[in-house]
Amino acid sequence: MKPITAPSMRSGDRLTEVSLTRRTWLGVASAGAAAAVLPASLRAQASYPSKAITLMVPNPPGGNTDILARIFSVPLAKALGQPVVVENRAGAGGVIGMTAAARALADGHTLGLGNLSDLVVSRYAQPNVPYDPAKDFVAVSTLAKVSIVVTALPAFSAKSFQEFLALAKANPGKYKCGTAGNGTMGHLCLEALQAAAGLDIVHVPYRGGAPALNDLLGGHIDLLIDGSALSQVKAGKLKALAVTAERIAVLPNVPTIAESGVPGFSFGNYWGLLMPTGSPAAAVSRINAEIKRLLEQPEIRQQLENAGFAPLASTPTEYGQALQKSYDQIGQLVKKAKITFD
Repeated sequence: MKPITAPSMRSGDRLTEVSLTRRTWLGVASAGAAAAVLPASLRAQASYPSKAITLMVPNPPGGNTDILARIFSVPLAKALGQPVVVENRAGAGGVIGMTAAARALADGHTLGLGNLSDLVVSRYAQPNVPYDPAKDFVAVSTLAKVSIVVTALPAFSAKSFQEFLALAKANPGKYKCGTAGNGTMGHLCLEALQAAAGLDIVHVPYRGGAPALNDLLGGHIDLLIDGSALSQVKAGKLKALAVTAERIAVLPNVPTIAESGVPGFSFGNYWGLLMPTGSPAAAVSRINAEIKRLLEQPEIRQQLENAGFAPLASTPTEYGQALQKSYDQIGQLVKKAKITFD
């Protein structure tokens, strides 16, 4: 069966260039138009920012999105000369927080921090989402990307992902894999894996990564595809069989799924900053430049790698193009695998 390659990012710090379809994502066109009149905005650029920046996090404290916000908020505030206030607005799979960011005053002083779940999957999972990323946001910059870790208990019979593939193919429907819920990135990754490798694995959705992790530790499921397990792997309580996209710095000896018997497979997640549509081009340019500079600093890169992330810089246009590509890929996966959402 032909492998399905879901949202993938190349190994460098720049997003892969892709062609735009007729749908223009996240203000790529409007940002370009605004840039044409940038010389008239030089005074605004010089005075920006004029007050505190609100960094809207659409997830609760402690998760990956919140960790990224905390890594960048202090050095970004220092670079801008204004406080950067992290505001957690959790709920509805990221929709509440991203809605608040979309409806904020478009003066460049509100940033939304989103990932593929908030910006792409939500469009398929919740047809009545009150914001349209293609119209209500302008892309600013990516921050980081991550591979999802496939974990099991140390006593699990398969010592490697290749061994697990052989067991799963020989025993259809025997193994249970937990994720943080229907429609999450872990769920989509599992469906992409089953399609690519011809597997029959029972999906066990939970309401969040924590309960899924607890059930794995308790032996109630065989595998987990979720980023919440990374700390348990480092503590030796779980073993990592594979990572879903690129190898990660904190687990350098854990192979990718593509290296473990499913050639071409790649499924990762990435995060980026956005502003409400209509925000000044000078503000977009300033934040993008500061993020690029921060991502070049060894201490920032080390913090990201320690948390399981890889730094990912981009221009606003590259970020918008990558989201468009992800939107198309995930849409194809949802349709082919007949994924339903709670």
